[in-house]
Amino acid sequence: MQKLSAFRKTGLLYTLLTATINLILTAVLSYVPGPNFDEAVTVKWVEFLNGSSVRYWGGIVPYVIPIASCLCYALKGGKEEKLRKRAVSMPMFMALSTLAGWLANYTAVIVCALLARRKLGISIRFILIVNSIANPLIGIAASTMVFLVLERLNQTMLLPVFFPEGKVWSVKARFRPKIGMLLSMGFVISSIPLAYSIYGMISLLVNNGLEIHRGLLFIIAFLVLVAAAVTVMLAKKIVKPLTLLTQAAERIKAGDYSGRLSIISNDEMGTLVDSFNDMTASLAEKERMRDTFGKVVDPNVRDYLMKGGQALRGESREVTVMFCDIRSFTAMSEMMDAEEVVSLLNRYFTVLGGCIARHGGVINKYIGDAIMAMFGVPLPSDSHAEDAYRAALDMRDALAALNREFAAEGKPPLRFGIGIHTGRVFAGTIGAQDRMEYTIIGDTVNTASRIESLCKNYKTDLLLSQATVQRMEAAGGQGQFVFVDDADIRGKEEKIRIYTVAPAAGK
Repeated sequence: MQKLSAFRKTGLLYTLLTATINLILTAVLSYVPGPNFDEAVTVKWVEFLNGSSVRYWGGIVPYVIPIASCLCYALKGGKEEKLRKRAVSMPMFMALSTLAGWLANYTAVIVCALLARRKLGISIRFILIVNSIANPLIGIAASTMVFLVLERLNQTMLLPVFFPEGKVWSVKARFRPKIGMLLSMGFVISSIPLAYSIYGMISLLVNNGLEIHRGLLFIIAFLVLVAAAVTVMLAKKIVKPLTLLTQAAERIKAGDYSGRLSIISNDEMGTLVDSFNDMTASLAEKERMRDTFGKVVDPNVRDYLMKGGQALRGESREVTVMFCDIRSFTAMSEMMDAEEVVSLLNRYFTVLGGCIARHGGVINKYIGDAIMAMFGVPLPSDSHAEDAYRAALDMRDALAALNREFAAEGKPPLRFGIGIHTGRVFAGTIGAQDRMEYTIIGDTVNTASRIESLCKNYKTDLLLSQATVQRMEAAGGQGQFVFVDDADIRGKEEKIRIYTVAPAAGK
């Protein structure tokens, strides 16, 4: 009911505007200069018109036809789908009704002239010439103005009610304007003053060089103003959406996908804006997915997977793997609420994750309170061993600072153990067809995990394998390493030489 009420109220307003435009142009038509024929003929013609009912019927036809048809169109009810179609077609319907009214008026004048010739025997040649030029041109001007004015209002009054999300093209309406048709209308309106000027010159020649009628000059001036107004209206109809599209494209370029253009139009420009809004929404959705994906996996892995590469096929590569685990965390967590445990872990992971990321590392996964990080993958790096070593030193400092915060808050301090090992792994996406994970597998990963667990045995927070130390030295890296032991690694027959780095004084 609300939409039906809006349709009818807007339809009545459109009908009033249609009648007003027709009234104005009828008044203009009264200034059309008549043919300068014999005075006696003129008197007879005027007397015939005053005594003929045809004149009155012909005079009101331009109002009766468009107003009656427009009122019927505006007040007719129906289901929402039919109202949507009529809302799209209303400007063109009322414009065509206006044109039909003026054609009927022209027909009435011709009939009246034929009757006058039959009854009075007067010449109607000049009557036919004048009305064959003036009446159709005024009718075209009236119908074009009605359409352009109502189409402009329709974009802000009626279409937003029935198409709040745009997509006017989704309704198969009977009358749908095109940009080319609108430009043609503008050309016709702009050409009418020229046509009247030509008509004036022909009239002067036919009437033996008589002076130019002031009414002709008035009509030409009026139509020039109309042509200028129509030109400005068409320019705004095209330029404004293009300007807004350009501005929106610049915002998208800057990473702002929040803007949505509220231009609802029944032509190609409306379709373009709808497509642009759909594209913006799609980009915004992809950006949200990309951002969410970057929180589920490391942003470096996300970008690598989205760009393709060897991710799906997998590849063998030398990398450095780091495992970091909190000491005695299970016993500590039993003394804390679940929310406190989660909050503490999130702060811990955030701080340590920043250290890893600053040195080019990628957190592959969280295993309870443990972190598995990889260096040299997915993006290759010649300094992956050095990067892992530097990240471990930063993690030491970051944990010390975090523990000072925990102490101020009355929370227990955290301790961790870090194991680092370098070797070849298989890197790629692994899993089921509908759910895959980018990871690394191989003996290097298992060895790094075993080395981390040895931190408990050797009472240290950092252990590095000989392979990592040698890789650093080969790459020109530097570090003050302390030999710890030739350790037995579960699952390996040969012992592995492991090293540590003493914390700096005061740490």
